[in-house]
Amino acid sequence: MFRIVTRLLFLLTLAGVVVTAHAAEECGLLPTSEVDQTFAEFAPWRTMVGGAVGSCKFLSNPHLEPGMFSFLQQFKSSKGDASSVYDAMRKGFSDAYTITEVAGFGDRAFRFAADARSNTIVAQKNKLVVTITLLLPRAVTDADFRSAIKLGQVALRGADDPEMARKASTCPWFNESGLKKLFGGKPYEVQVHGENSCMAADKQQRVLLASVMALSRGLTIGVLLGDGCQQSDLPELGKDAKLSFNCKGGNPRAEVGFEVNGLAVRLTWVARGVEPSEADKATLVELAKHARSVGAAR
Repeated sequence: MFRIVTRLLFLLTLAGVVVTAHAAEECGLLPTSEVDQTFAEFAPWRTMVGGAVGSCKFLSNPHLEPGMFSFLQQFKSSKGDASSVYDAMRKGFSDAYTITEVAGFGDRAFRFAADARSNTIVAQKNKLVVTITLLLPRAVTDADFRSAIKLGQVALRGADDPEMARKASTCPWFNESGLKKLFGGKPYEVQVHGENSCMAADKQQRVLLASVMALSRGLTIGVLLGDGCQQSDLPELGKDAKLSFNCKGGNPRAEVGFEVNGLAVRLTWVARGVEPSEADKATLVELAKHARSVGAAR
């Protein structure tokens, strides 16, 4: 489960540096002006992912090498569940990177560097787990790290805010009846990751991810779904809408992609390391119809 969820979260984190920025909502927790002041060397920064809760992502001056500052909140139903997520992340990342403990940030925290230009911090506070990522056009210094920690404090405020936790588990792109059907009536948790991404997951290693982005030149549904998978058309979801399955690489999965109101919407279902069933794919299409109605109303 850790590898599946972590890979999807990692893709969410990096999406902003490979997709052309669009007019995003402002981040409800952190004004862009504060990122400009903190990392003035790479200003002006712009909001790539905003919204009231879940995730915010900022991109640096587009005339420089890519830079990014982001945070991702994971609200859990109990402190024990949050501890399990934190422990799994620490163990999983320690297999690939050198882990360093971070004092004074949340109840506990660690950091690692994928390379000299990046730093990632994972922290737990009560029922909340926060992941902060800093990517700069040059090597990250200790001063940069301290600045990232200072900015990231805003993401930990949600640990003591029941209303924020409620919003973080209410995704407009999902509907409850479809989720209950897809997960077979078993318990699942929903996480909202900013204005354009949501995830639902259960303890049986099943994950549903919704990803929404503005269409830009060269970005098509075919490009989003990628090569190496079998595809079928979904005319009921509009022109170029597709169902993708039987993929040659990566985790066995089914994906639906469609366009609505200038948005590219993708729903991805990963089911316990096995190829999704015909029933799974049919329910995924049902969920996509709901998501399309949400997109059409925007």
